[in-house]
Amino acid sequence: MIPLTHISGVPDKNKALPGMAFFPDTGPFGKTCGDCKFRGYWRQSAKEIVDPRTGEVITRTYRSYGCEMFKKLSGNHGPVVQPEWPSCKYFEKKDKAP
Repeated sequence: MIPLTHISGVPDKNKALPGMAFFPDTGPFGKTCGDCKFRGYWRQSAKEIVDPRTGEVITRTYRSYGCEMFKKLSGNHGPVVQPEWPSCKYFEKKDKAP
């Protein structure tokens, strides 16, 4: 198999990181996944618990630190995205908490 030429500035599949919506280092210069509003989202547990006192069905929610954009694009929950990873092209600045 003939190796293909790597073109500067074009994402390389060997640099892809699991759970990211797109290739790392394609977002704004110097920004990381930790600065992005899509890192981390709330998801519902698949397990339902019945409260023995009231008989009410309780579904717990928990914080996932995967990429919300990865979830939107693929339909699957991805692995945890590390905050120090370089941002991708879907980067959007996180809103400041009040």
